[in-house]
Amino acid sequence: MIEFDLNANDCEALIRHCESFEPAGDDPREKRRLQDALETLREALVSHLNESATSAENT
Repeated sequence: MIEFDLNANDCEALIRHCESFEPAGDDPREKRRLQDALETLREALVSHLNESATSAENT
């Protein structure tokens, strides 16, 4: 498990990068693995951002 210590701006920038990145190369399996990894990272970042927002609302 990875814990993030990111501010909202950095988190949002990484989410946008995960969504827009197009892997280069000729190996479709490697491209798919990278796309899957970036999607997993994006989901974790969105979750972190949502948890941070909820935590800030509760304080």
